[in-house]
Amino acid sequence: MTSPGATIRPAVHADLKAVADIYAHYVLHTVTTFDETPRSAAEWERRLDELSGSGLPFLVAELSGAVAGFAYAAPWRPKPAYQYTVEDTVYLAPDATGRGLGTALLGPLIAEATRAGRRQMIAVIADGGR
Repeated sequence: MTSPGATIRPAVHADLKAVADIYAHYVLHTVTTFDETPRSAAEWERRLDELSGSGLPFLVAELSGAVAGFAYAAPWRPKPAYQYTVEDTVYLAPDATGRGLGTALLGPLIAEATRAGRRQMIAVIADGGR
């Protein structure tokens, strides 16, 4: 899967330091994550393993050999009525915004979540307060 200048592919453990760094930027400089402390690479490893074990997608956007963004689909709520519903998460490196990478990640994310048997995707979008 490619986008202009980007490759969209499944995340691997070697990507998770970059994922942690991208997410940390948003934790430390915005309110969009709803987190107060950045997640460690080990926490991201657990997240990747958990999602992969459930058949859910965790993707990265790679530009010039470096991870420039990531997206994943996670279970929405732990109740049986929500078993086919996921929440999407998409973050881009601060210097990689405005290039269409979010859109490039979202299309394959939806397709992979659908292949995993999910029928609804919810996005929780926070305003940065501007």
